[in-house]
Amino acid sequence: MKVLRWITRGLLAIAGILVVAMAAIYARTEWQARRIVAIPPRAQLVVSNDSATLARGKHVVTTMGGCADCHGADLGGNVLVDEPLVMRLAAPNLTTGKGGVLPKYDDAALEAAIRHGVAPGGRVLRFMPSHELSGLADDHVASIIAYLRALQPVDKAVPPMTVGPLARVLAVAGQLVLFPYDRIDHAKRPPAVAPVGATPEHGQYIAAGCIGCHGDGLSGGKIPGAPPDWPAAANITPTGIGAWSEVEFIRTIRTGVNPAGHALNPVMPWKQMAQMTDDELRALRMYLATVTPRPNGTR
Repeated sequence: MKVLRWITRGLLAIAGILVVAMAAIYARTEWQARRIVAIPPRAQLVVSNDSATLARGKHVVTTMGGCADCHGADLGGNVLVDEPLVMRLAAPNLTTGKGGVLPKYDDAALEAAIRHGVAPGGRVLRFMPSHELSGLADDHVASIIAYLRALQPVDKAVPPMTVGPLARVLAVAGQLVLFPYDRIDHAKRPPAVAPVGATPEHGQYIAAGCIGCHGDGLSGGKIPGAPPDWPAAANITPTGIGAWSEVEFIRTIRTGVNPAGHALNPVMPWKQMAQMTDDELRALRMYLATVTPRPNGTR
């Protein structure tokens, strides 16, 4: 009986520790979500709605910006993950239609959301991948804003974002980017004009949008917080794709089939990337060839 009593006490103690730990994790992540922040003042972007700007905005939104990957092809919003213990990852409707959030944002607020992960009023956005977008050039951000303003309204109500206990644990453990705001150098000045041409520098600019899935080191692995049926992200350092020629790299993105003849998983947004120009894809491949080779799955 004494052994049983000690086992019971031990289990109760462990349960108590877990409850206290989860309460602390919940309190910390709720504080982070509710805080109000200020970003450094910056000159207002000049946003025009000429045809060239709108075309550039559509291209950035569809390709390197990754907006359509989460918010849907019409940017009317989308639920990407709905796992109660993990999260409901819901990207809002970015149009002026019913359920859309665009009327709440002036141009400065849109820039703050894109580059800083901050909503109107200073609240920190959850999961908005601004750490991947903070380096976007002024002309690209201005063109995104112009394109969003010109979108056809989409009437669609997207359910609210929720964050479950597993996502909170992963976030506190540093395995999930719940608040991208905290990973951004908000004082750093982005370029005025985006790079062009087939250069490694241009490729590095584009590759900023790859880190969300492939990791900061681009070596891939399981994506933290993703549904269990999602595949591991590929290693896109020279360890993983270093043997691919430029032609093979571009063909893989254009067709969704790699040099070994295997189809890319639909989780990989190759259809969006396929709309990049040849120079953009050449630049991306050139940059990926220069990054440090890393073992598969080390993120």
